[in-house]
Amino acid sequence: MVTIKINNVITKQDLNDLKANIVQEILVALNLKLENRYLAKKEACKYLKISNNTLDKWILQGFPVLRINGVLRFDRIAIDKWLDERV
Repeated sequence: MVTIKINNVITKQDLNDLKANIVQEILVALNLKLENRYLAKKEACKYLKISNNTLDKWILQGFPVLRINGVLRFDRIAIDKWLDERV
């Protein structure tokens, strides 16, 4: 059996570059989530993987919904919080 020994040295600059890249990726992901924060009813059903009828029942049970001039919108952050409270 042949054993190969590899010594990798990571410099402080390498670590700083890695941290900067990770932070940038996180910010991009958060920005994408916030850009699409408010969903139409059909989008909310798709996001939750439930039917329109199920969403209607959940709304009657206190599911977070915004009504603006008769138009329904669903906040992803409020949806996630509501679900977390019930798990």
